[in-house]
Amino acid sequence: MHDSAFHVLFLGEDRAWTRVSQCLVDAPRLNLKIHRAQSLNELFLVLAGGAWHAAALDLHAWNYQGLHYVDKLRGEYPAFPILALYFASANDLGLKARNSGASRCLPLETLTAEAIHSALLSCFSERKSQSHLRKAPVTPLSYGITDASSSASTNTQVISHALNNLLCVISANADILSEQLGASGPGVRSLSEIKKAAKSASDLMRLLK
Repeated sequence: MHDSAFHVLFLGEDRAWTRVSQCLVDAPRLNLKIHRAQSLNELFLVLAGGAWHAAALDLHAWNYQGLHYVDKLRGEYPAFPILALYFASANDLGLKARNSGASRCLPLETLTAEAIHSALLSCFSERKSQSHLRKAPVTPLSYGITDASSSASTNTQVISHALNNLLCVISANADILSEQLGASGPGVRSLSEIKKAAKSASDLMRLLK
């Protein structure tokens, strides 16, 4: 675990993301890769489709919806490491996150890549094995999506949403494979074609909207 990279999904607003990004810049040699999800739906879809070690949630995001997201994620992944990121000036927010199921709470004011890495190592040392960190595939499309049987228009929206999330899964996993293959691996060309195809499909989806 010390020699392999930790892959973490982040969900939150720009203020917290800027802080997280700066931490990675300050410690480029640390085996820590963080990918940003744009919504709770995307986070669930990407989690179900790839090998991730943890999720980092901004508790302040969208008027403290991040705290609600901790509870949602814990309900679907009972043993998955969840890092709650918060500003210590918000009284009791860290405690509320722990009560909601966060594995570790990290203040953004003093956040470092080393602190994130240490928190992940601590989570994994408690569990000894990754075999039970994932549960059966979830069906995250139920979050925030209207009844698909109500009209043809709603059906189209559901299909569009599912396809967009599928493209997010492909792109996110392509990025992970790219990091593992390096610049001259035997599968680099194939991976490049996958990325091009995903981008073309994404562009087409935007044109069809």
